[in-house]
Amino acid sequence: MQNARNLSDAGTADYALIRAWIWVYFILLIFEGALRKWVFPGQSDILLLVRDPIVIWIYYLAYSQNVFPTENKYLNRLYGWTILACVISLIFNQTHPAVIAYGIHTNLLHFPLIFVIGHVLRWKDVIRFGYAILFLSLPMTFFCRLQFQGEAGDWSNVNAGGVGTQLETSGGKVRASGTFSFVSGIVFFYCFAVAFIIYGFLRLKTFWLPILIVSFGLTLTAMAIAGSRAVVAECLQVVACFGFLAYIRPQEFGKITLFVFGLTAITIFLWTQIDIFIQGIDHLRTRFKEAENVEGHPIEAYFNRYWDIISAPYKYNKGWFHLGNEGLGSATRGGSELARRFGSGGWVGGAEISWSRPIIENGLAVGSLFIFWRIWVAIDLLKACIRSIKRGNYLAIFLFGAAGPIILFGLLGQPTNLGFAAFGGGLCLAAARARNFA
Repeated sequence: MQNARNLSDAGTADYALIRAWIWVYFILLIFEGALRKWVFPGQSDILLLVRDPIVIWIYYLAYSQNVFPTENKYLNRLYGWTILACVISLIFNQTHPAVIAYGIHTNLLHFPLIFVIGHVLRWKDVIRFGYAILFLSLPMTFFCRLQFQGEAGDWSNVNAGGVGTQLETSGGKVRASGTFSFVSGIVFFYCFAVAFIIYGFLRLKTFWLPILIVSFGLTLTAMAIAGSRAVVAECLQVVACFGFLAYIRPQEFGKITLFVFGLTAITIFLWTQIDIFIQGIDHLRTRFKEAENVEGHPIEAYFNRYWDIISAPYKYNKGWFHLGNEGLGSATRGGSELARRFGSGGWVGGAEISWSRPIIENGLAVGSLFIFWRIWVAIDLLKACIRSIKRGNYLAIFLFGAAGPIILFGLLGQPTNLGFAAFGGGLCLAAARARNFA
């Protein structure tokens, strides 16, 4: 990121094989849940880590072509802190090695991918991934529609492993998960779709206009029928990145705003003539009203949720000299399950709030280092995106609106979330580094 002003070497070197495997990583990220729910439910636990060998192979190829970020200051700090957490977990917490390995998977393994993707992807590669996401919004929304209209016990609403059902929402409906194993997958997927849709409307020659309009309508439909307020809130965070454009390029912002929002209004009007969209809006309205009775006004609930993430570490703090409960990886669901399987206990509470996990595992002194790392990377990535705005490149800031919150606040113990943090962060960095954009 510190070299975001420089021309990316991806424009002058052939990294075709690395790019091909990045596509494999992306495809598995999108369809991993489908494999675990419908295709190979009996192998769900193994498929949970299906992208790990892919990302290791990408690192090998990158290292063989001298593009692996060996001197990267962000990664070098993360290596050291992860080793420290491993030593403490082994010696003081007596954590099982399998649990520690899962903690390394969560805290370290996928993050170098951000910098590999940022180095090897060209501008046209970023746009190709944008096309892929826009095209995939059709089947993704189709599955969301099946899940919205189906019963809780239908095959489309089964959990990973082929047993149980997805979380329920208002009106006896089930939260749509698309091809992902959990609803968070479609939250992040549609965030990236919104980022490319906005940029497509800003630069109409980038994507084919009918694809943009249809994808926009499908995204609106998914937001309505998903049964999750997070889909709406996270997508609005991407839209809010217009504020950076308004501040840095106010004249150009004024020129394009009327057109973009005018086209948006026309698309919304056309989509309100479709029955499934109307049903989804009614259901979403009910969902917001029911949640308001419990959590208060939506805006209040939105800020309270982030405040809970930020303040959570202090709830589990037992002093600077406390070295955690069960060690690295133990406060993730996967790591806790491994601990139980190997008879070494496991923290039964899990860690549903992202910033609490490293504190539970390794205590405040060591756990805070991982929280600091996430803040550090997110801030510097934002700075790179702001510099790209000054060069007239607006895509990166909207991709940051999708990827930044995952890197900063996402539940990284969940593999889909971790995949979107790594892949999305890399896509954002590649867009920020690009010079030959149009």
